[in-house]
Amino acid sequence: MKKAMIRSLAQSIRDSIPLDKKRVLDKKIREHLFSWEKYQKARHIFCYVTFRSEIDTIPIIRHGLKEGKTISVPKIYPDTGMMKAFVIDGIENSLSPGKWGILEPRSHCTEADNSTIDLALVPGLAFNMEGCRVGYGGGYYDRFLFQNRIPIISALTYDELIFVYIPVKETDIAVDYLITESGIKKTERIING
Repeated sequence: MKKAMIRSLAQSIRDSIPLDKKRVLDKKIREHLFSWEKYQKARHIFCYVTFRSEIDTIPIIRHGLKEGKTISVPKIYPDTGMMKAFVIDGIENSLSPGKWGILEPRSHCTEADNSTIDLALVPGLAFNMEGCRVGYGGGYYDRFLFQNRIPIISALTYDELIFVYIPVKETDIAVDYLITESGIKKTERIING
């Protein structure tokens, strides 16, 4: 199956989850994340901001800030194909809708020192247990992760979006952990070093 087909299938599966069930699943995922030692020890977390039917990261961002962690979020630069991380100090005062309606850091936010990021929480439509991910096709996260050697790369997803096979390109960056409603799963990327 090609990436475009997987992307379409995964988007359809995720969009079809009833809202009340999604809230329950998202809460379970956050509970696993918050009780995870690697999250608790992380001082600087890079976290995507929820878009469409993605797992809701707004409570994660709020929790991290309340815990005194540095939280940085992405800003996309479509003209250059790049993405940068900016430190935020809240939701309402730091974020506003960007080009595609995704909340992005406002102009007063400071660009993050990416070398201090301990943990990245990245989005995706589908994953496999080798840590491969299918995103939306822009390659922004792969380029960002390639340029910034973040110690722990994790993805938030639902169990039903973990596929047996995901086609990969040489430029795709795998994740180390998948955090789902059933727990935290080490991927083959981490198991095989």
